[in-house]
Amino acid sequence: MKRPIHSSRSTLAAGVWLGAMALAFSAEAFTPSGNQTADAFLELLEAEGRTVESYSSVEESGDTVSILDIQLKDEADADMSASIGKIDLTGAVQLEGGRTKVDALALSDLTMKASDGSLHVASFSSTDMVLPSAAEMAGSDDVPPIAPSYGEVEILDATVTDDEDNQATVERIFIAIDAMDGDLPTASRFNIKGLVLDTETIDDDASETMADLGYEKITVDIEGAGKWDPDAATVIVENLKLTGEDAGTFQIDLKLGGVTRDLVNKLNETQGEPEDALGLIQGVTVETISLKLDNDSIVERVLDKQANEAGMERSEMVAQLEGGLPMMLSMLQNPEFQNKVAAALGSFLQSPETLKVTASPSAPVPVAQLMGTVMMAPHTLPQVLGIDIAANEDN
Repeated sequence: MKRPIHSSRSTLAAGVWLGAMALAFSAEAFTPSGNQTADAFLELLEAEGRTVESYSSVEESGDTVSILDIQLKDEADADMSASIGKIDLTGAVQLEGGRTKVDALALSDLTMKASDGSLHVASFSSTDMVLPSAAEMAGSDDVPPIAPSYGEVEILDATVTDDEDNQATVERIFIAIDAMDGDLPTASRFNIKGLVLDTETIDDDASETMADLGYEKITVDIEGAGKWDPDAATVIVENLKLTGEDAGTFQIDLKLGGVTRDLVNKLNETQGEPEDALGLIQGVTVETISLKLDNDSIVERVLDKQANEAGMERSEMVAQLEGGLPMMLSMLQNPEFQNKVAAALGSFLQSPETLKVTASPSAPVPVAQLMGTVMMAPHTLPQVLGIDIAANEDN
């Protein structure tokens, strides 16, 4: 299945993806190779104002066309450049309107350099791609750009370096679109494996925090899956997990209502306009939310850090925190719920294994109502959302 590619800068995965795709689909003015598939792709590279300065050769083997040693420059930014060791386009078919269907696209040895850092990707591959024409990719004042669509994407061995030589590396990023409704994805999954944060290569503040918690490096994995039912207007996010080695796993599951085709289309049109998007989602409803922490030493490390700073033992810090819970929770003005939260948190502090918070309202709660409650009567949120909390339970 295929999905449109949308811009995002919120995660390393998005950063690697954007870097790869921005370089794989932008430039201006090259010497034609005479190969229809290669020239169509090189033209697409030039759709957003960059220049393909050179490529060493174009080769054919069976139904695979390879473009080697591509060098790119950005005419608007002299500090920005890129190189791609090799691009393989397999099973390429020219479609009407200048589009190209590609069974498989593979990039190797991709490097992007800019004034604020660099990105290197050992390999980038994608299946079932449909590449828009250069004109569609560029867009216009009246027509938004059309992005490539894909079935699966895999990025291996990516390194992001900032302008102070701080680095983050990731072993693998995988994205799959499993079902579509027209041009809109309805089922997808992703996995980010081996995101490494090392005290030797990250910024000073983050390095100090990690060191205070007893880490020299942390390896993080992120995964999740989602389904959207356009007819029922529901979105289900399942097993969205962030796992840190020797730290723990944080998991989110949720179900939302009111997510119609019309809403999704309008949200796509408001990319980059968060205030407009916020207005659109007022009618979206929260049906269920589950948050779970499976501890694997991160809680003990935080407690030890706080205890050391206060000049006491961990057991003393835990007792102090437990003793302060009743006063901190009194603002909820719900004695029964306060007692339940205090008991769960106390149990978790004494033996930090698992902590789970769920929201199961008796009826779906619109986002507009939630925002109003947060502003006007935040102490009523537990009742509005039907919040429950449990510690050290199996499920």
